[in-house]
Amino acid sequence: MIKNHLVKYLLTSPSLPVGCFCYSEGLESYLKIKKLEDSDQIKELIKNELKIGQIRIEARCLIEFFDIFVELKDSKKINENKKRLLSLDKWLTSFRDSVEIRDQQTQMAKSLFELTKEFGFKYIYETNKNVSWSLAWSWVCFSFEINKFEMIENFIYAWTANQLSAAIRLIPMGSIKAQKFQLELLDLISEITREIVDRNINDLYVGNISLSMAQQNHNDLYTKLFRN
Repeated sequence: MIKNHLVKYLLTSPSLPVGCFCYSEGLESYLKIKKLEDSDQIKELIKNELKIGQIRIEARCLIEFFDIFVELKDSKKINENKKRLLSLDKWLTSFRDSVEIRDQQTQMAKSLFELTKEFGFKYIYETNKNVSWSLAWSWVCFSFEINKFEMIENFIYAWTANQLSAAIRLIPMGSIKAQKFQLELLDLISEITREIVDRNINDLYVGNISLSMAQQNHNDLYTKLFRN
């Protein structure tokens, strides 16, 4: 139980050694185009992504992956379930419009798998390296028996924390205000988590097109703080 709590803390910590701090997921490009300087606008941008953005699809896929991992315990259907796992992962990755964001997903996933190995859990399908961040996150939670609600809630919390961390480096917004925003977002994160858990994946949609376009344009910035 203690290890379970430590893993949940590690997953949501900015010090998680997977390189997420290197990426802004389009925020850097978005801020340049929109010329946003008000920290309250950053909070609204994050809230909009939570309500209608890609993060919802990725979070819901955590459950789908988790359920397949459970079924993989049945050796009679292991090949069939591996195909289902990779098919779903490819479907999820196809939602990401930019090469940059797809590369981020696979790089962070590889790093998380390596970290999981250090805790004694070897990924069940080692021959495929290019998988999504969501699949890797689900595997860690499955391995350490973290329940589905906490798996999604921590996933969303970690994403918002990283966006706020990026914002601190991009606009005049101190760490105290970022922590205050994170606290204010907790109720919304729990609300979105409950909605995602209760909804069928086919009933979710993505509508935050502007952030998606910003991700595609990040590579074209003349100067940038965050990795391509």
